[in-house]
Amino acid sequence: MRKTFDAELLELNEELTGMAMAAQDAIDVVTKSLSSNDEAEARSVIEMTATLSQSERDIENRCLRLLLRQQPVARDLRAISAAMKMVTDLQRIGDQASNIAELSLLLGKRDGDSVVVPNDIGVMACKAGLMVRQAISAYTARDVETAHAVVNLDDEVDDLFQAVKGELIDRVVSSRKNADQAIDLIIIAKYLERVADHAVNIAQWAVFCVTGEL
Repeated sequence: MRKTFDAELLELNEELTGMAMAAQDAIDVVTKSLSSNDEAEARSVIEMTATLSQSERDIENRCLRLLLRQQPVARDLRAISAAMKMVTDLQRIGDQASNIAELSLLLGKRDGDSVVVPNDIGVMACKAGLMVRQAISAYTARDVETAHAVVNLDDEVDDLFQAVKGELIDRVVSSRKNADQAIDLIIIAKYLERVADHAVNIAQWAVFCVTGEL
């Protein structure tokens, strides 16, 4: 019985990792579409993130089956309940990537100068994607140290957001012509900040699995 349960827990970890990788891929592709102004890439992100809803349902169903069919001990209950919370954050990360893709499409249709994406937006995307990957890794490996590293990275993303916002506000002040473009880019940066926040949530659930404390 225990071997079967452990095997299903391993499959749960694999599904969560796959969902996290899909979310990270969406972040990478949508960031690339911003810089290249590639409409096809932006639309592909919307399609990619649509599959995350099904992944969320599949993982939640697996968690419920584990709870109903097996007799998990306290440690296992923490892992399963954390997984059910984490898939919601992963789904929200997909939503943020989709929102960025939609804004990317809008940016490409606006009149005015070509889109100039602040370099720090790309850095934010890289750090946020890394946080998502490390947060899930912390959960599957029950690695508290990695989870804490994710939380610490959030401060860096917050600082980058403030830098991006300041740069874009300066653009608006210096030239009203592309004010709408600058505002859209601020919103995109805010979405990336939220991705990092969701990664922190996942990391905190990873810690909960080990310590039983939030």
